[in-house]
Amino acid sequence: MTVLLEAVNVVKRYDGAGTNAVNGISLQVEEGEFYSFLGPSGCGKTTLLRIFAGFETLTTGSVLIGGKVMNDLPAYRRPVNMVFQSYALFPHLSVFENVAFGLRHGAGRQIAGLDIAAEVDKALDTVRLKALKNRMPSQLSGGQQQRVALARALAVRPLVLLLDEPLSALDVQIREEMQEELSRLKRELNMTFVMVTHDQSEALALSSRVAVFNAGNLEQVGSARQVYEEPSTPFVASFIGNSNLLEGKLKEVGGALSKVELPSGEIIEVLNPASLGAGVPVKLVFKPETVQLAESSKFSPASLSEGSNRLAVKVRNISYQGSFTDLIFTTTGGAELKASLPSHDLPPLSLGDATAVFLPPQSLRLLAAAGSGEP
Repeated sequence: MTVLLEAVNVVKRYDGAGTNAVNGISLQVEEGEFYSFLGPSGCGKTTLLRIFAGFETLTTGSVLIGGKVMNDLPAYRRPVNMVFQSYALFPHLSVFENVAFGLRHGAGRQIAGLDIAAEVDKALDTVRLKALKNRMPSQLSGGQQQRVALARALAVRPLVLLLDEPLSALDVQIREEMQEELSRLKRELNMTFVMVTHDQSEALALSSRVAVFNAGNLEQVGSARQVYEEPSTPFVASFIGNSNLLEGKLKEVGGALSKVELPSGEIIEVLNPASLGAGVPVKLVFKPETVQLAESSKFSPASLSEGSNRLAVKVRNISYQGSFTDLIFTTTGGAELKASLPSHDLPPLSLGDATAVFLPPQSLRLLAAAGSGEP
């Protein structure tokens, strides 16, 4: 695949700052991808997007768009366009004139024989707003305003469309509708989208690949399924999917299952880890939805040692969510354990109740603990 957008060891440090906002990040976005930058506030994802757009200068490193170095090129000369969180529509211009603005005054001026009216109609058709082209922004809903912002960005035919938290200002129902709209646009236009978001469900639903940021660093890049099911660092595991992380020590390695000993002395058996050796400190990673109540477990424990993968717990919190109920347990060793269980299968439980949970080996993943010396 053709690489359209590339960061090569990009560093950004603001004047007077004690740490880098972006810390030596390298990544590649391929043609036709819906690529998301995901992470908490202040992690560097928006800074990197603005560096690609030309709204921020980098400290060291390089950015390439379409194979050409863009470090010194101003924003208006770059073959990308950006959709902002705030929509940034001109309130005194109609929908038509908002979409036409970039064609008249920006990148559109470089298109020979341009028919502005036809291009505006085409862009508004794409976002299904042609019938509203004579309205003012104040006469539109939030979702309609965001679609006008998308049409304005698409009208100038960018090589890559950059989206900065495009849905965060919308309420839940409209945000879900706009997710469907973005997905449709991606399919129909086969464009390359790069989106910044702090909403993991949004990133997982829309993205072909996700780059997870933390404190200016790139923690992991992978498909939505990879970063959710196969987190490579404790941060990714805890940030995406609200994973449980239990401290332990890899006691025995070999055969189909290896044994992890928790601080309480309880033994958890996991699928044999490929890259970890016996004796190293580890973090046991698993999603809340994989936790089972021991007495209702449907998993056959024939391959497990007697008593393995069962933890004695007490109920600390119960939160009914409709089809699922979220619970927080405390283990014998004092660790917190989160579970998300089908409400219709849940036996009566009250705060403080003692019970037991079962952790299926196939749902568990091991990560080396910090300072273990393992990769």
